[in-house]
Amino acid sequence: MIDTEETPLVKAPAPSVGGSGLLLLSLFYVTTGCYTTITVFTADGIVQQPGFSPRIVHIGETMLWIGASVSTATFLPLCDIYGRRNLLFLTGYLGFTAVAISLLAASPGIYIAAQFGIGIFLFPTGLASWVLVAETISPKLHIYTISFWNIGYSIYNLFIAAGSFGFKHTNVSWRLQSTLWYLPMAIGLLLGPLYISESPEISADKLMSERERTESRQILRSWPMCGYVLATVLCWSAVSMSFYCLSYSSSSLSPDIYLNMALIAIFDIVVYAGATKVVEVLSPRGAQLGCLSCCAVLMLFCSFLPPKSWSMMFVCLLSRMCVDIAFNTIFLLIVEIFPAPVRATALGAANVVARVCTAFGPFLAMTPAWLCCLVMSGVTGAAAAATWTLPKAKS
Repeated sequence: MIDTEETPLVKAPAPSVGGSGLLLLSLFYVTTGCYTTITVFTADGIVQQPGFSPRIVHIGETMLWIGASVSTATFLPLCDIYGRRNLLFLTGYLGFTAVAISLLAASPGIYIAAQFGIGIFLFPTGLASWVLVAETISPKLHIYTISFWNIGYSIYNLFIAAGSFGFKHTNVSWRLQSTLWYLPMAIGLLLGPLYISESPEISADKLMSERERTESRQILRSWPMCGYVLATVLCWSAVSMSFYCLSYSSSSLSPDIYLNMALIAIFDIVVYAGATKVVEVLSPRGAQLGCLSCCAVLMLFCSFLPPKSWSMMFVCLLSRMCVDIAFNTIFLLIVEIFPAPVRATALGAANVVARVCTAFGPFLAMTPAWLCCLVMSGVTGAAAAATWTLPKAKS
């Protein structure tokens, strides 16, 4: 842990989480692709409905990320006050209500509103799952856990890409396809209350009093902690925006969307498997600084390549490699930098701006490929500079 870790709770040996509970929490994170990228494959089916268009689909994607921003500003701070577990399931159940409305929507307005609801209620499940697990297992297992989760996320997206390609040649509706990909998360929400317990650091007998809540809020407002929050906000924004923009831009960056999404998923799996060693050697901060710097240079070079060319796709895959490793480290640094009483709040603050930036991903994907690459180069370069200001871990 680093110097800023002030709570004694995190220094005590953490008990092991139950196998079934860990599996279900992993499921909530792994299956987030069912609502963050599924419209990449179902858009053609959605636009065939009366009154729908590609613009409506892009607005729906944007509203989902705006909803996620609102959610991280409201629900995640509540996790520091009332605990992780109950908020996870409350938002999960409300999120699936929004999913059902989205799949049954017959008008664009209802569809867009439902996408906003998915962002508000379903998005926090993956983030809350990470905080809960990170506070339950040994800190030595953090890098292996987040790498395993990201590998699982990529495998699931690979299944979605392959399955969607197969559905392309059938009469299966986009609604039925989407239902299929949401099913594992639905099962997790049904079984979760039986196996998932509250975080030992935010258990019922350790919930904060009003005085402690005030003191915790003051921690985030004090220097240098508030500076770390601002730097973390920029890093999360750059990584999230680049990660999802490379997915939403698949049709512009390569000759075939299904092939590109499958290649990205396979590439992600390989990179996440090797990310553990990179982080162990360089530390989370060092790995994030190096990867974001490399991504900025690669995306700048990519902006000069011809769109939908194999050379552009190759450089984008290299950039994706850098973003993947950074996607691991931003989760690790949240746990290292911020003490438990304000950890979920800091995660929420980082994601507020990050999700607003990500909301522009679908629209950025509609711009010329060179402009898309240039913007991503700028934001990752700025995030590299912000990472440099974060504190180093104790040796």
